[in-house]
Amino acid sequence: MTNLVSVERARVRYADKVILDGVSLGVDDGDRVGVIGRNGSGKSTLLRVLADVQPLDAGRVVHAGRLVTQLVAQEPDLPLDSTALEVVLDADSAPGRIFRRFTTRPTDPRSTVLMDAHGLWDFEHVARAVLDRFDVRADRSVGELSGGERMRVALARGLVHSDVAARTGDAVPLLILDEPTNHLDLTAIEWLEERIGAQRGAVVLVTHDRYLLDRTATRIVEVVGGVLHTEHGSYADYLANRAERAQRAATHEHRRRQRARAELDWLQRSPPARTSKSRARIDRAVQLLEAQPPASEGEVAIDLPARRLGSKVVTLHNAGRRYGDTVVLRGVTANLEPGARIGVVGPNGSGKTTLLELIAGRAEPDEGSVRLGTTVHVGWYGQHTSTPQPRQRVIDAVSEVVLETRTSGGITLSAAGLLERFGFSATAQQAYVTELSGGERRRLELLRVLATAPNLLLLDEPTNDLDLDTLAVLEAFLEQWPGTLVAASHDRFFLDRVCRQLWSIEPDGSIRDHPGGWTAYRTQLHHATVTERPAPPTAADRAETRPARRPGRLSYNEQRELRRLERALPALEERRDAVHTALIDAADDHVRAGDLARDLDELVARIDREETRWLELSLRADPASQEQQ
Repeated sequence: MTNLVSVERARVRYADKVILDGVSLGVDDGDRVGVIGRNGSGKSTLLRVLADVQPLDAGRVVHAGRLVTQLVAQEPDLPLDSTALEVVLDADSAPGRIFRRFTTRPTDPRSTVLMDAHGLWDFEHVARAVLDRFDVRADRSVGELSGGERMRVALARGLVHSDVAARTGDAVPLLILDEPTNHLDLTAIEWLEERIGAQRGAVVLVTHDRYLLDRTATRIVEVVGGVLHTEHGSYADYLANRAERAQRAATHEHRRRQRARAELDWLQRSPPARTSKSRARIDRAVQLLEAQPPASEGEVAIDLPARRLGSKVVTLHNAGRRYGDTVVLRGVTANLEPGARIGVVGPNGSGKTTLLELIAGRAEPDEGSVRLGTTVHVGWYGQHTSTPQPRQRVIDAVSEVVLETRTSGGITLSAAGLLERFGFSATAQQAYVTELSGGERRRLELLRVLATAPNLLLLDEPTNDLDLDTLAVLEAFLEQWPGTLVAASHDRFFLDRVCRQLWSIEPDGSIRDHPGGWTAYRTQLHHATVTERPAPPTAADRAETRPARRPGRLSYNEQRELRRLERALPALEERRDAVHTALIDAADDHVRAGDLARDLDELVARIDREETRWLELSLRADPASQEQQ
């Protein structure tokens, strides 16, 4: 296994806080490393260290000589006067220089061979295809794009450049992704998941998408207290090992307490315990042993109540909303009931946020009506934090919302106590909001929303930037929370765990209701697609419909590729038919049906690619030259 990056005893500190404390990490060719940790633990800093763009206070970073690194940050710095396509092609980058080197002299036979061998002739075509996949127009100026669209442009650039570097054979790509799914819709996330799995070189990513993490990572690196803990295997393997470690720690703590209690019992009966001073100390020690151990620093606990909610929550009747001449929503009729758990899905720009704004009363419908019940108190948790003054201290940001509240268990908490439960230490409470990481600001905003005790929660991409531990606590809280929840989310794990039904926004702006979470919804879509799909053509049909080969010249490798495709396509189509049949038979088994649906998707996509390539080669082939081989 070829080592690509070695981080040796790296130390990074900001002001008085040590972010990374002498950490070492190696990344090899073929690695898929998932980086996890609590908000503010140093995950993004570690990614910058791996990319060798983060100044170190100590230690060093060593890159392999053929390494081409692509770092896709959460807030990329892009030239505002360039188009999206120009940013992706980026002629000054290493892949851009490779592309120019192989295309500036088209008459050079060597360049022609290299272009054919590496597929660099379609560099621009691939760039346009990825931008289209991410729903970004190639000719739009970066200055006109939203923050989410700029992130997608940066992600497209990283993917395309890594692909170009890998194709040349002269370089090995290292793709480093910091929360790449934050601004992608569900279809794009599934495509990215497949792309990461097929990526040559190595991939290191920070993500809150647990399905993406579990299906792509071969190693998990957790950042805790400035040091790294590594577990080989998937995210599920990491969780299993973590549970075992926690169980061993709990067993050790129980035994320690038992030994201490036995010694205290003996001391209480001994002569020294007769003095009042010794007896008081022993009594205090017994109380400490009986108490629960304190929560770890930074650990989040959510135990906040909801106001009483009446029988009427929200009623939408033929509601519609347009922006200019563009119809976003139309004919939306629905009745939100107490205790509902609804997820809203749809492509970027389909109107998910607009629907939540209509329900919340933050936007008025252009047609129809939206009525809120008299007992409804809305909690809005949007994609962007609403803390009014960035130079405000964290404690003041909470105090202006609530000075004191009671938990579901009846405990009265001050603003400081509430912050401590949300993982903000006494020192962090005195920090300015601008000093918090992106994830910490999101956690602060979540606290501000829940502290008002809403009974209707409207969450717009709630999982963005939250660490995995906080997400797990939030999901457990929402499962037993008594209010009504509507969440627009691209997090498949969140939709599966929390939501009992999904609303999909259709292309015409209407809403369609689907029972169950994401996996059930995806299975329904696949089943409907497979049912409606016409029967695949037989080998005889394909022989009749495939065009005759036109005279042309194919290289030796292309002739071999054409013969391989002619052998492979019938086998792939047989596999597709078999998976299709198995999917229909597994309709009642959601887990198996989900796996089969993904397999079918991959097979259909592969057949499409292979058919396209076969058609291209067939049209160029020279029958005479084929017979000579």
